[in-house]
Amino acid sequence: MQPRNHEPMFHTIIIGAGLSGLVTAYELKKMGIRPLVLEARARYGGRIWTLEGEGRATPLEMGATWFGDKHQHLIGLLLELGAGYFDQHSQGTALLESMSFAPPQRFELPASEEPYHRVLGGTSTVVEALAGRIGEENIRCSTPVREIREQADGLLVLAEDGAEYRCRHVVAALPPRLLLKTIRFSPGLPKEAARVMAGTHTWMSESVKFAVEYERPFWREHGFAGTVYSQAGPATEIYDHTNFEGTAFALKGFLSPGTARLKAADRREMALRQLVKLFGLEAANYLSYTDCPWAAEAYTHHPYDGYVLPHQNSGHPVFALPLMNGRLFLSGSETSPEFGGYMDGAVLSGLLAADRVVLL
Repeated sequence: MQPRNHEPMFHTIIIGAGLSGLVTAYELKKMGIRPLVLEARARYGGRIWTLEGEGRATPLEMGATWFGDKHQHLIGLLLELGAGYFDQHSQGTALLESMSFAPPQRFELPASEEPYHRVLGGTSTVVEALAGRIGEENIRCSTPVREIREQADGLLVLAEDGAEYRCRHVVAALPPRLLLKTIRFSPGLPKEAARVMAGTHTWMSESVKFAVEYERPFWREHGFAGTVYSQAGPATEIYDHTNFEGTAFALKGFLSPGTARLKAADRREMALRQLVKLFGLEAANYLSYTDCPWAAEAYTHHPYDGYVLPHQNSGHPVFALPLMNGRLFLSGSETSPEFGGYMDGAVLSGLLAADRVVLL
């Protein structure tokens, strides 16, 4: 066996095994091109991350969760992979908490003309299905990339563990700001591309998602939808997170970004106190609590230099331009010309990246 730092020339190396990177690899393999995917984390999926609750193994989404009928690229992928989906539960009384010292307002949610959906079994089933079709031997986890160098016959990708990979093309399927700030380029990227990348918002990177698992859906039993909007916090949004089969139950939502600086135990105490206030003492009798402050994920978030608007620069035209003499392509949800920052955008960007690699 050849040592890893003397590997053969690969056709295409994909950096990042999130949804976009895996879609790119999947499409290339269907075209007869064997890709190599390098992933910094010990797992694939990126901002898709489904955990099992400790009580009833409820699929708990810490990352991407919802999508609508308008997200046709994602739905097409689900159909191709044989992955099912179901409507987000929203029947019953919703709550609006405008002040911490006042009882929440109650209102009935109207029937949605365009319901949001969730993936059967959890969103991670999508990336697992993609990885299976790509071949896990073509995905190397725990392999952060530190540098990309241009060479006469292609590109040289240097990993933090000292491994070197030669290839004709690289698809960088990372959030643009994270890519700019964590990987060196030789020669450097064009100034305009670097400027746009630096000012691109990374979807979900400031979010703190949480889920509380229960033995039964007591909120439904009392006529509540499980939907809460709060201006008082610490949870700003809460939704029913029961599985499709109706056998595992949870409430799931977002904590305010500032709670990322707290200890996990403090976040749990604050969230449960709010749930008790909203739904009664039954909310205190929980099976498990799980949360994920995405700002602490080094392979997702890189601190901003100043204020950046949500979805700022998503789909910017500069992301469609190949770099490093036409050998480096940018992909990832934020680069998509449609639905940038969403799962559908990640799928579309992966499809486009695969096509650009093959056409050159």
